Amino acid sequence: MTDQELKEFILRHETDSTAELMLHRDRWPSIDMQVAVRCIQGRAKARNKLPLWYAEPGLLYPQSLSLEQCSSQSTALYKQRFVREGDRAADLTGGLGVDTWSLAHAAASVDYFERSEELCACARHNFHILGRDNITVHTSEISREMLQGIPSGSYSLIYLDPARRNKGGGRVYSLKDCEPDITVLRHELLRIAPRILLKASPMADISVLLSQLPEASEVHILSSDNECKEVLILMLRNNSLPAEEIPIVAAELQSGDNSGEGTEEFHFTLREEREAATDMAAPSEINGFLFEPSPALLKSGAFKLPSVRFGLKKISASTHFYIGHAPVELFPGKFRRILEVLPFHKAAIRDFRKKYPACSVTARNFPMTSEELRRRLGTSESDTFRVLATTASDNSRVLIVSAAMPHVSRRISC
Repeated sequence: MTDQELKEFILRHETDSTAELMLHRDRWPSIDMQVAVRCIQGRAKARNKLPLWYAEPGLLYPQSLSLEQCSSQSTALYKQRFVREGDRAADLTGGLGVDTWSLAHAAASVDYFERSEELCACARHNFHILGRDNITVHTSEISREMLQGIPSGSYSLIYLDPARRNKGGGRVYSLKDCEPDITVLRHELLRIAPRILLKASPMADISVLLSQLPEASEVHILSSDNECKEVLILMLRNNSLPAEEIPIVAAELQSGDNSGEGTEEFHFTLREEREAATDMAAPSEINGFLFEPSPALLKSGAFKLPSVRFGLKKISASTHFYIGHAPVELFPGKFRRILEVLPFHKAAIRDFRKKYPACSVTARNFPMTSEELRRRLGTSESDTFRVLATTASDNSRVLIVSAAMPHVSRRISC
């Protein structure tokens, strides 16, 4: 089977049932059907996650787990901002190679390390097809002994995305439970390179990460498609910034964006958040516009600063939604026009379905889940209207009904 035969087969059959292809594989004796099916399945997942990879039908895809765990195109491209001109970089946890490929666009050279021979073979093939000939592939497992064999200063930037699954296949979130354990290897890594870029679990606690990594100098939290995707930590060899002074960037990325830039970025420090004083909206002041922070901003822990910077009021101390009397285009998140505010009692619930038979339902800081509330209200799903069930600053329960604003393409930084 030649590469050209495989490519033509994939393009001809990528919408076919892979189960049927495997069942009738005898029809195509020259095709390695397992490889072809894996590529067809991989391309289906890459279509939205990695559109630039999907555009190249000659790429190989190994086991599905590596594609599920790899960075998306937008988060991979974002990492290019950490690369300086002339950098010699190393990706010590290569995997499918998406981050390596992205770093290689900006770095002079990148060394890709991966312990799986299958992944290395696929990566070597794919890097060549993608025109990234400044990448060298190494089949190697990262360990203290392996790192000790690398001369000091061999690289200017090292990137790691430690495996976040235990031996039983379960997910782990603590750095100490990931493999490799960077809390143990960080001194050895910083001997080899003055800058370390670490990808941590989006579930990890930011304050815990900073306490475990005293060399941390920046934190970047990335979200897209209404979900927090990645937490990135830049470590510097001789960093002396206290945790409260470390710059934190909450960036909302546009899926499929080839620039790698955040469409909405919010920059702050933990000290600024701690010292911020915010006003709470009285129930009678809940009108005008409802502002919802991006997932990255929520993950960052900047709950008070948005109201200070944008002149908004919080609904309550524990409800991280904001109220304003006019649209704020620079706000890092979404905003909707408030239609009405209803008290949460039997009469309002009884009449709600008549007025809003279809709406999106969200419960925050409320004694019911969103699904429980949906069943209680008896509504079907729709994005035209949205009801936020929450607790106001006077501890009363309210239903805030809002309507979507026209979409505006934004690229902002604040």
